[in-house]
Amino acid sequence: MSEENVEIVKAAYRAFARGGLDRYMEHFTDDVVYRAAEGAPDDRGPIHGKEAVKAWLQDWIDTFGGFTMELLELNDTPTCTVVAVERYGGRARLSGVEADSIVWAVLTVRDGKIADGREYLNREAALEAAGLSE
Repeated sequence: MSEENVEIVKAAYRAFARGGLDRYMEHFTDDVVYRAAEGAPDDRGPIHGKEAVKAWLQDWIDTFGGFTMELLELNDTPTCTVVAVERYGGRARLSGVEADSIVWAVLTVRDGKIADGREYLNREAALEAAGLSE
């Protein structure tokens, strides 16, 4: 089951790279719950529903010229969660500052789609949340 979940998450990131946000969101459940890293500037608390998550991501995309999001690594777990390491960034439209950041996301897959996601600012926190403490 865990390898299948890894493939589902990979497919979502490939869809973003090839087809943009709309294609990426096809890989999420309608009732998805997502949260940015707690305390991060974009943390609004839990974001409920596919359309709300899409709007939150669109805000990120609109902040940057040439926004990129790249999957760097996936770690499977014995459960339905996958730990994804992603790099995102671009040139901020207002300041012109180049941004390049890494985030760790613990994603839960249900019925072939991403149903829950939570971002962490470091590997240790993400692995602990996924039950994979080093």
